[in-house]
Amino acid sequence: MKQQSVLRGSVWLIVSALAAKALGAVFRIPLTAMLGGTGMGYFSCAYGLFLPVFALSVTGINTAVSAVTAQALAAKDPDSAERTARIALRMFGAGGAAFSAALFFLAEPLCRSFLHNPRAALAVRFFAPAVFFCCLNAVLRGICEGRQNMQPTAVSQVIEGIGRAGFGLLLCGAVLRFPAVILPHLPSGTTVPEAAAAAAICGVTLSTAAGMVSLLCFTRFFHGSHPVPASPDCRRLRRALLQILLPVAAASLVTNLTSLIDLATGLRLLAAVICRHPAAYGFSGAVSAPEAAEQANFCFGAYSGLAVTVFNLVPAITNMLGKGVFPAFAASCVQHRLHESVCHAQEVMRRTAFLAIPAGMSICVLAEPILQMLFPARTAEIAAAAPPLRLLGIAVMFAAMSFPLFSMLQAAGFAGDTVSVMLWGAAVKLAGNLILIPYLGLRGTALSTILCYAAIFLLALRRFRLRTGISLHLLHLCAGSLFGGGLCAAAAGTLYLRMKPLCSQPAALLTAVAAGGTVYLLWSALHLLFFKCSGRKTHRQSVS
Repeated sequence: MKQQSVLRGSVWLIVSALAAKALGAVFRIPLTAMLGGTGMGYFSCAYGLFLPVFALSVTGINTAVSAVTAQALAAKDPDSAERTARIALRMFGAGGAAFSAALFFLAEPLCRSFLHNPRAALAVRFFAPAVFFCCLNAVLRGICEGRQNMQPTAVSQVIEGIGRAGFGLLLCGAVLRFPAVILPHLPSGTTVPEAAAAAAICGVTLSTAAGMVSLLCFTRFFHGSHPVPASPDCRRLRRALLQILLPVAAASLVTNLTSLIDLATGLRLLAAVICRHPAAYGFSGAVSAPEAAEQANFCFGAYSGLAVTVFNLVPAITNMLGKGVFPAFAASCVQHRLHESVCHAQEVMRRTAFLAIPAGMSICVLAEPILQMLFPARTAEIAAAAPPLRLLGIAVMFAAMSFPLFSMLQAAGFAGDTVSVMLWGAAVKLAGNLILIPYLGLRGTALSTILCYAAIFLLALRRFRLRTGISLHLLHLCAGSLFGGGLCAAAAGTLYLRMKPLCSQPAALLTAVAAGGTVYLLWSALHLLFFKCSGRKTHRQSVS
């Protein structure tokens, strides 16, 4: 498998992430319309429980396999890279199977005691096999990424997106259309929304299996005849994989703690706010505890289902830049090429800022129009989700800029630092929720998210400088993106207000976004041209 440049690998991953996110919207938006609030509640509860399990069993595997493979190839030891692939498949395949079985059999007690929603158990059971498939996918992707070939990851992501939309919507629609045929085959007492949510999640599980099949087509190279050594090389490789996997998986688990903190604290605190201020939530008189809990569930469902969905779009795309730089940065660190490491770090941070800053500022300005275009039939949910989404636009920038720092810390061998940084962020999130939600409601949840990711970004930046000795002068690197992002958001917001009375809402929004993007690209081109000219002038002065 041939190597790819950092830029080409990043392009593959960004394009696939864009396609996957577009396919995710194709899946999520119709699914919301099909399931309604009740069905989406079951779906969201199951997915919220699945994420930390997924982080523990999967997320670190890709990084570990990629790092060990890249280090072996940098040391001119391709046999060790092949043995790494074989050992990782056996070890993590068995671990994934064990996690899947545990999640399947413990679904009901987990849903009853932790989520307080036992009817989500069927959906959790349908999600359980996805853990096994995702473990294998993570190994196969890590093998390819460690060889600086991002194409298999990109293709498998697109295939998973297509499978998720196709299988999920088809199975969910089948349950809703033929409930009398399907319900008798499910546990007694299963309702139509439960079955429909479980069917949609079954589609997600099938999509991970389809992604695994596509990756197997790319990774036939390790089906060689080299035997896996019994010792001591086998133990060394296992130890190397686990040394990277455990802190990265722990960091991923801590990352998901923010959503778990919202799930554990947000509903209860928001219900208390509704009881104290019922008029602000549409009640004419006193509110009983069950009514407050129901309204809190609706508001928090709107926040997590609409606002957080939009919030996650930008970091999910920019995270691919961090993944794209990982093998090259790891190789340069192993070979002690400091200048090359500095160039990689500056390049990935500049590109991340180029994408994240204008996107975050535009979300602040266009939060409500974006939600209206994506979820046109959910007027009440939009009214609840738009105010916190305006604040989450700021958090988008901090979240997107943090991931490349984490990726480079992991590549440099300091994966444990990401755990402590994320723990501090989770502590800030918990304190922010407890202090702010009682006074600000959902806006408090969004504001605590801003504080959480701002703390994570600043701490990660400090750890990166201390551990690697590389000072990233981000104000210099990101000044152009900050000013251009402000121009972009101002142009888009102004044009949207002018266009809204003249045409349909989607047309006005798309026109405004296109205009803002054009302004931003023009500014970026002028900024780049100015610095090139300044660089030539400085060079001529230094020569003379």
